[in-house]
Amino acid sequence: MISTQTLSKVTILPVLLILVLTLGVACSNQSASDADSIYGSAVSTTTSPTSASSISKSSTTSRVTSLAESHWSAIARGDLAKVMSQYGESPTLHWIGGPLAGEYQGKEKIQVVWQKFIKAQAPLKTVISNVKITPKERGTEIVKALVIFESGKTKIPVDYTLVYKSTSGDYKIAEETWKIVKP
Repeated sequence: MISTQTLSKVTILPVLLILVLTLGVACSNQSASDADSIYGSAVSTTTSPTSASSISKSSTTSRVTSLAESHWSAIARGDLAKVMSQYGESPTLHWIGGPLAGEYQGKEKIQVVWQKFIKAQAPLKTVISNVKITPKERGTEIVKALVIFESGKTKIPVDYTLVYKSTSGDYKIAEETWKIVKP
């Protein structure tokens, strides 16, 4: 027969482990949120591990989330060098909706698109919500979010997808989808 004390330990320890892991991810995401709030952003992420086996994934999730938030913040600020620094060797940008709609292959073509956007729109504020990280295959992470870029006159809601691939331990954007959605 299992005693009440033993039963309590068996049920409480896994719950405490999940709570500690969730708080750790929330705290690591907070530092990215603090950095983005300097530029007027409100960041909301929904990434939290559900088991002890998620420990190694949580550091990758936190890193990729931070990279994505940094990318969106750089776009809003109009920091072209920072935006371009995250792309891998042969990235693709799918731009759906608006005057820049099209598919762009390679860093040079993507840089031209961002130059046009930044010249026309920056600086902007960002509101980031519904962030979801999905591991695709080993070394590939997909970040999806609703990112609203806004200024006093403009509000651009974007269903955003970033596909990061790990190259020598460093995550770079391999594919990006900017899909303007109705507010």
